[in-house]
Amino acid sequence: MPFIELETAYDGPVKFNYHISTPAETSARCIDPTRPTILFIHGVFLAQETFIAQFNDFNLRRFNLIGLDLRSYGQTVSKIPDEYGPTIAAQDVSLFMDALQLPPCHIFGLSMGSIVALQLAIDYPDSVSSLFLLSPLGLAEPEEVAEGRREACEAWVEGCTAEEPDEELMHYGVSGGLELVCKDRHSNIMEALVANVMQQVAINWNKDHIREYRITTLDFIVNRKARTKEELSKIKVPVKLVHCMGDVAYPIEYTTEFFNLLKEAGVDASLDTIPEASHFGCCEDAHQVNPILHNFIMANTKTEMPAGVEGIHSPWNEILNWRHIQNDSDDELIFL
Repeated sequence: MPFIELETAYDGPVKFNYHISTPAETSARCIDPTRPTILFIHGVFLAQETFIAQFNDFNLRRFNLIGLDLRSYGQTVSKIPDEYGPTIAAQDVSLFMDALQLPPCHIFGLSMGSIVALQLAIDYPDSVSSLFLLSPLGLAEPEEVAEGRREACEAWVEGCTAEEPDEELMHYGVSGGLELVCKDRHSNIMEALVANVMQQVAINWNKDHIREYRITTLDFIVNRKARTKEELSKIKVPVKLVHCMGDVAYPIEYTTEFFNLLKEAGVDASLDTIPEASHFGCCEDAHQVNPILHNFIMANTKTEMPAGVEGIHSPWNEILNWRHIQNDSDDELIFL
């Protein structure tokens, strides 16, 4: 499990957990410099293993794929400053890229990760080759969605701080929030991801870290401002927006408004939709998301790319029991 400790300008060092997968290696120490690199930035609650279906994809493994846990997520160890938000998160990602000596990367931002990806492209344009934003959050948070997020947050806090921890409330604090982002909380892949994240949050967001929980799962999202045309005009790379039509929180009009704002700012933007897919479409609907991502990267790659390699797998297959997920069986999940 690779880590890198970086000195930051906010609350000292951060020990980031990350994974690099190349066409030849599941867990590599460095990228293959002859291939494009996609850096994945996760959404709320679920850390980098959210992208298991992308790291297992034959065509996407033509490229270098990098997953990273943001502050307070997964295995990353850090303090959370009061002012933590998109600006600090983007700076963290930039420091991470510099430390690994990465070239400009194609950035895949999922939901909350799209907030970070946009900030990265605005503040550190030389670090970005393109933006692929799945369920992008480029506008202010709709109040009805913010209220649902607040309810999930309060459920976790109440369950976590009770004299006898209320596991049902705590579980709702995570899985209830996921009701906004998945089609079927009981699908194999979502059951596996939730079971895994419950182990992580028992450490990251226990009763001694309620403040961190609020800042990184609620405030980060609901306190954001809509991007201005002036800010967006600083983005000089192609941007692909992908809206999942089964999204229960954000309608297509929300993404279309952001798309139009990008176009008005002079950004080379395009918009695709995926029928019936949920907000976290890269999980349950990876078979639809992955070809769009692959084609977008290929369209923005100047060199010839060899085909993928047979027999590849992601760094999280054993943890999430990928065979069970793929079989879509009714057997009980067994975590290795």
